[in-house]
Amino acid sequence: MKNAVIYARYSSDKQNEMSIEGQIDECKRYAAANNLLIVHEYIDRAQSAKTDRRPEFLHMIADSEFGGFEVILVYQLDRFARNKNDSGYYKKILADNGVRVVSAKENIAADSSGIITEGMLETINQWFSAQLSEKVTRGMLQRAAQCKYNGSTIPFGYKVDENDHFILDEQKAPIVLEIYERVAAGETIQSIMDDLNNRGIKTQRGNTFKRGSLSTVLRNEMYKGIYIYDNVRIPGGVPRIISDELFDEVQEIRERRKHGHRPAIEDYLLSGRVFCGHCKDPMDGVSGTSGTGKTYRYYKCLKSPKKCDKKNVRKDFIEPLVLDVCRRLLDNDAIDKIVHAIEDQNQKDLESSATIRLRKEIKETEKKIEILIDQLETGVNSSRVAGRLKQREDELDALNKQLQKEQAKQIKIDPILARSFLLSIRECSHNDLEYQKLLVNLLIDRIYLYDDHFDIFLNNSDRKGKVSDYEAADIERYFDNNPDSSSITLDSGTP
Repeated sequence: MKNAVIYARYSSDKQNEMSIEGQIDECKRYAAANNLLIVHEYIDRAQSAKTDRRPEFLHMIADSEFGGFEVILVYQLDRFARNKNDSGYYKKILADNGVRVVSAKENIAADSSGIITEGMLETINQWFSAQLSEKVTRGMLQRAAQCKYNGSTIPFGYKVDENDHFILDEQKAPIVLEIYERVAAGETIQSIMDDLNNRGIKTQRGNTFKRGSLSTVLRNEMYKGIYIYDNVRIPGGVPRIISDELFDEVQEIRERRKHGHRPAIEDYLLSGRVFCGHCKDPMDGVSGTSGTGKTYRYYKCLKSPKKCDKKNVRKDFIEPLVLDVCRRLLDNDAIDKIVHAIEDQNQKDLESSATIRLRKEIKETEKKIEILIDQLETGVNSSRVAGRLKQREDELDALNKQLQKEQAKQIKIDPILARSFLLSIRECSHNDLEYQKLLVNLLIDRIYLYDDHFDIFLNNSDRKGKVSDYEAADIERYFDNNPDSSSITLDSGTP
């Protein structure tokens, strides 16, 4: 059994990110299934992976030198780093210390194919990101600098005045404080949620409270008086509702409480990526037996049927549709663009300004050393020259170390191998489970299932690929022909 640690990170202002608790639970399930012993957890809150200035992250890197663990478990690779150079640099340090970074969600193999997959994930994520338009305009940043409302959903407990500044909602702000105090007193989320709904209190969008909406309230640092917009954080920029101490106490309580649904069986291809389109909660892969003894496998909303009316979706129906969408996304044109992006990135890494500068300085320093050696051999002021030679040799050693560090940041991928890899997972995914997983992991972040269509969100992208009207009609016909699953009895232990 290998020792492992968990690294979890949450930006706090990104509402679609999985919570710290969810990340840790997923990592623990992976550890249990793969014979790993968790010996420590490193957690960074309100920290972006675009920078390496994360206290617990750097603490973990330093601890790797002491041999206390061999594996770092992350929910997915973007929890470790979103900056490609940082990722390569720190993984090189960890590899030298005998430590490997493992993604619990992405199931990347430990062999040579895993190295290709990981590199492709990072490169393709950059490629998809490059297609997106800028999220924040200059005008929005100017408004953010003035702590003004910028168009997103107003957090529960606040409203906006005539000058677009946040002010307290006199009716809802006390409810925010009440929620935090009740959690701190030990009351369960379910109890608080039921009470709020029984009292007729609605969310900011006018809906009843669900676990997701209540969780959003319980993790929002804005209630501490911090204005938050994208990467802009201004303490004191909005009226405070709760104290720092109460907020921190509630976060600790939530972290201690166990969450999560049971993990899906191994061969449920979309496990961890499929969500209910009605209530937005995860859907699990479960199996059931009909009255004739035939076993069915399908995806089921965790809240169905008591709290959500989402119909079950047959595994053998939805998975081929999703795979077909993936194969069409990864067409020849897309593969060409990805390979060109890889070639460009390889060239940029090779010709980075830092690398060029360091090589130039190394060459110049080597020439100076040769001159000093020549002077020593001719007996020119040997003691003084020897001192200067030692100084130049130290400079050369330092420059070589800097160059090694810069080169460690570069993850070079063979474009020919990349093209072959992409074609393989596209074509072989028809009948090979491992290739199907690679295809899904490479392209898909999450899928929302509705009763008549589904939405696919690509990795590291806010863009979604919707199925065609023809496919939507096909799905609708399926549900018309399978309107009732009441005859299926769930196996013991399933949600």
